Amino acid sequence: MSSLESITRFVVPAVVAEDTDARLREAGRDRVERFVLWSGVHDDDTFNVRTAHIPRQIAYRFPEGLCVRVDGSELHRVNLWLFRHQEMLGIQVHSHPNEAFHSDTDDTYPIVTVRGGLSLVVPEFGRAGVRGKGVAWYRLGASSWEELSPADAKRLVQFEE
Repeated sequence: MSSLESITRFVVPAVVAEDTDARLREAGRDRVERFVLWSGVHDDDTFNVRTAHIPRQIAYRFPEGLCVRVDGSELHRVNLWLFRHQEMLGIQVHSHPNEAFHSDTDDTYPIVTVRGGLSLVVPEFGRAGVRGKGVAWYRLGASSWEELSPADAKRLVQFEE
């Protein structure tokens, strides 16, 4: 499948969500953002997340804000892992220091680039976690990231306990 457009349900194991929360908070203690990538497999209309990846990344603090960069060699390493384990990227997660939204940088330089993939932006350096209040949810459409309402996100993404 080269697209995730037909996926109507993303299933995320609690251990993946908890690990992601810990990693976002860890970076937040240093007042920097962090990227976490979720990969998995699809079965008909369901995408089952299996793995959280924390790629090597460089966090920047600029007068106008924060950002994170993942180099091409690291993306290549992740792609080789995905190929060897027969998984695909489905969701990218990253933190913001305050409110969650998709910035121009988030729109222009995503890591998940397959249509139907998701992007979660977690506010306050992940303080309330990926299942907490204020998370901004986006899905990649034909030409842009489209924000999901909280109700649509809740229907689309199911966190296992």
